[in-house]
Amino acid sequence: MNNSIGIVLSGSTTRRAIAQLYAEYEGKVYENELCFIISSNERHKFLCRVDKITPFSEFFEEGDAWSEARRKMAPIPTDLSRRYYTLELELLGEIKGGHLTEVVVPPAPGYEVVRIRDKNEILEVMGLKQDEKLSIEFGRLFGYKDIPLYLDLDAIPMHLAVVGVTGSGKSYTVGYLIEQISNINTKRFRTAITTMVIDANGDYLDYYDVFYNEHRNIGNYANVVRFVFNKSPAKLSRGVKVISMDLDIFEPREVAELIITYYTGGSLNELQVAGLELVLRRLYEEEAYRVSQLFIEDRNFERVLLPGLERARDERLIHDQTLRAIIRAVTKFKNDVIDQYELVTFKNLVTLSTEFIDSITDPDNPTLAIIDFSTDGAPGVSIQLKQLVVSYITKLLLKKFTNYKIEGKDKIMLLIIEEAQNYCPNLQTFPIGYSLARDNLAQIATQGRKFGLSLCLVSQRPSFVDPVVLSMVNTFIIHRISAEDVSFVKRIAGGLPKNIENKLTTLATGRAIVVGQMNRLGFPVIVDIPERKIKPTIGRISVSKILAGG
Repeated sequence: MNNSIGIVLSGSTTRRAIAQLYAEYEGKVYENELCFIISSNERHKFLCRVDKITPFSEFFEEGDAWSEARRKMAPIPTDLSRRYYTLELELLGEIKGGHLTEVVVPPAPGYEVVRIRDKNEILEVMGLKQDEKLSIEFGRLFGYKDIPLYLDLDAIPMHLAVVGVTGSGKSYTVGYLIEQISNINTKRFRTAITTMVIDANGDYLDYYDVFYNEHRNIGNYANVVRFVFNKSPAKLSRGVKVISMDLDIFEPREVAELIITYYTGGSLNELQVAGLELVLRRLYEEEAYRVSQLFIEDRNFERVLLPGLERARDERLIHDQTLRAIIRAVTKFKNDVIDQYELVTFKNLVTLSTEFIDSITDPDNPTLAIIDFSTDGAPGVSIQLKQLVVSYITKLLLKKFTNYKIEGKDKIMLLIIEEAQNYCPNLQTFPIGYSLARDNLAQIATQGRKFGLSLCLVSQRPSFVDPVVLSMVNTFIIHRISAEDVSFVKRIAGGLPKNIENKLTTLATGRAIVVGQMNRLGFPVIVDIPERKIKPTIGRISVSKILAGG
């Protein structure tokens, strides 16, 4: 039989099979390789994975007759011994009618083990010939230069996570993912998935640089926009916008929550929120003061907002102790957010606005938006302020995508969050002190899939990420992880085969495990991430060049 590498032995079950390799393939088959098991009449065809390879020689057994000869380094007539390789094969399913189905009858002894050579054979297993679902190539199956894994884009609203230690290749992989979703081409249309990246270290600025300075397209993206803080030296560059927020789009309750959580570091004091909400609502309904007017204009802050809070205290609507806490909160918010970093401005000047979200989610204007939190884009900015910006963005996106659903508009957007543990921390294992955006991200994780708002969480320490948020993630791309995270990753990924599980801490850079609903094979696989079209350059330091004085 063509490509036959071995033959099935006795003892197979519906989960595993044992096979013996033919001599010419001994030492040429590797663990995790995918193969077929095929009956002689080709009526039965199973997909399997090489789980374990065991070489055997009867002259090299512990305690055998040749022990003394080996001890004295005497020559042994190895050509006379029985030698063979056995394969332990994990049965992934039986192929019937082009679909992968449950194995109900084990492969019989004598069935052939066949190496996969034709790309179309694996495409058939992934169901690409049976439906018209949008899919993207994602790397190459480990050991196969020409056989890609395909990801189902219909499952992207179910959220994904990319995890791995520093240097394992996770940011490179996220960049590769951006390139793939920017280049969706069918016979009927060409498009891209609008993507917003919270870029912690400037890992994605190459896409901005290539788009504006080299005048090269990034797939089908109509535009690339980079957002920086007002103190960034890059703020006057082409395609760069200074981060500014519009508090007037939110209800008084939402604004009060934002301000109080910024002051407390993440906890919601209900008395403080309720008291501030009461005053903000009263000043708007009775005197038509919008929140932006109260905070941006010093006169309104000193002569309207603060007296309004004191009046509520005098009317016994706010306790005196609560009033003092609210005044500290609004003062800190004004000093940090408005006076120092000018993050809040009037509606016609806002960059991160409802109109901006409408624009980038227009199917005719797919956009890559980079929120630059690197030292260049956010010089001297505290993690608390970064969390506030992420809190605002997530609250804005929740509001907009909820409205799109109510209005009957179908929209899609991917929100990628690098260093996710900084914005939705698991406070039991990562007591960062601030978690302003965690509740919003939890809400997106649980509800975003209903209206096309998808999360991609990126972290080098997945156990530091909020478990509620991660429990809503249905696709994981796992690079090499630290030993401390192994048990956590095994749990959130829903269980991994033993031979793949054993590689979690040793995966080569640029190699990843893909498991979950986007994976069209339906079972965990290892992939190699190919070379990106846009090579990463920003942030690299050549130690040898520095030491050589070059």
